[in-house]
Amino acid sequence: MAPMFMENPNEASSNPVVVAVEQAREILLAALGGVSFGLLGDEESLTLVLAVESVGRVVDGARVLSTSDVLRRSEYFDAAAAKAAAQAAVDQSAAAAQNAAREKAGSGKAGAESVIPEGAAADAASPSVARAAASLAAPTLARRLGCRSGVELVCALARLSRNEVRQRAVLGEKAGQRMLLGRPLAPTYPVLGEALQGGELGLEQARVIVQVLDGLRSSVLVSDLDRVERSLVASGSGAITPETEDLPGAGIAFAPELLRQQGIQWKARLAPDGSAPGEAPTERRSWLTFGTLSNGGYSLNGWFTTLDRATLGNVCAGQLSDAYLFAAAANPVPGADGAATRASDRISPHLLSPCPQQPDDTRSRSEKQAGILRAVFEAAARHPGTPTMGGAAPTVLVHINITDLLDGRGAGWIDGIDGPLTPHQVDELICAGGYQPILFGHTGKILHLGASNRFFSASQRRALAARDGGCVIPGCTVPPHLTQVHHVVPWRQGGLTDIDNAVLICNAAHSSIDTSGWDIDMRDGRPWIRGPLIFDPTHTWRPAGQNRAATAVEKPTWEK
Repeated sequence: MAPMFMENPNEASSNPVVVAVEQAREILLAALGGVSFGLLGDEESLTLVLAVESVGRVVDGARVLSTSDVLRRSEYFDAAAAKAAAQAAVDQSAAAAQNAAREKAGSGKAGAESVIPEGAAADAASPSVARAAASLAAPTLARRLGCRSGVELVCALARLSRNEVRQRAVLGEKAGQRMLLGRPLAPTYPVLGEALQGGELGLEQARVIVQVLDGLRSSVLVSDLDRVERSLVASGSGAITPETEDLPGAGIAFAPELLRQQGIQWKARLAPDGSAPGEAPTERRSWLTFGTLSNGGYSLNGWFTTLDRATLGNVCAGQLSDAYLFAAAANPVPGADGAATRASDRISPHLLSPCPQQPDDTRSRSEKQAGILRAVFEAAARHPGTPTMGGAAPTVLVHINITDLLDGRGAGWIDGIDGPLTPHQVDELICAGGYQPILFGHTGKILHLGASNRFFSASQRRALAARDGGCVIPGCTVPPHLTQVHHVVPWRQGGLTDIDNAVLICNAAHSSIDTSGWDIDMRDGRPWIRGPLIFDPTHTWRPAGQNRAATAVEKPTWEK
């Protein structure tokens, strides 16, 4: 199909490159048109993937470079062509003036009068000067085709989104040919440009390499930058060069993530502080912001230094490792001989929760890390060294109508937060403490403002930690500082905020204690617990877990 901008759509292009590309397209369509991918063998399927990706890399490189060329033509006109057009317009106007003068002279005037003054041609050519100026201000390629910009032209022509066109433009500016006054210049990264055009690199690999090189460009010498470019291109294409022959994995084409890791190592070697030689390194600080309400929650955006990332990662890794250890201890899996083996010996298909309250926890690692982070912040808010606001510990104010709370409907609200809370969440927060409830009546009058002494104090939490040693649910490994305090007799039913009416349970147990089947009772100041039938078929009351130091060691046999 002829492009829409061709003056004669019936006239095919005579450019051999265009003809060859159109022929290649027809051949590719003929080859893949009748393929049934599901009927291919394993080896055939893998081979076809490699073959198609190889062709795709060549096409992708050409798409980036051709797109960048159209965008460049849409920003600047060809100066040489404009100058030639202007000169042709001047010559044409001068010739027209000469012809007009000769015709006037042949109409019967004297020969002396027919002599053209020296300035006449220049005067007659003055309109051509205007036309020449107009040609110098000729519209760009996009304007000539009725588009406001090159991006709009490519979007309409290639049926692409603006985001995709801009991504190609960014890559093409670094790897594509540049023009200056009508003369071609070498690309910013010529080795990368050659590999991209030759189909040796994919677009993702090329973008990673550009990101690495741009990050090093202002901080290293030109020779070092060229060495990094050659090394990354060779690693991405699987070539063995002097820059990669001694590196691990030489000759293996690296995926984008591995190339990014290589770039980090190059940066650590050549510019560890990100500054040029002789310049003071720029201090980089961690930052954290909250996004707006979306889909019932808030996004978290931030940037952390390496040290901060390691600290947060270790906290999450420690909690997740506890979860795996519990899964290994509590979930034996059958071995090859039919005998039961522990999940630590044979990896379980699922990483279970450390709390038996949720044995079928299928949350992703990222979801679990979010829960860990919440528990850490809750523990920090309870710490006596936490900064105060107006002389008092920071308290989250939860607003809810008393009728909604008692009926279990409606929603609760927190100061400064757009998102609502369910009545169940409000009830859980009131029970746990650290949150101050504000109850409203039918007329909007405040019926109750929870007092600060209703919440468990730091000394009470220390006593509970000494008594319970962590979450009291059998098998749970959550430590005391990451647990919540639960009223055995609910606060709204008259339960006192006292250690004889409280136990430590983890967040997972607290959120499901009313429906999970676990029962808790206080006997002589000590919690007793009864598990659901799925965990305890005998349904027997048993004393809850206690501190490891509460039981003395046995005397040696020789002292008995």
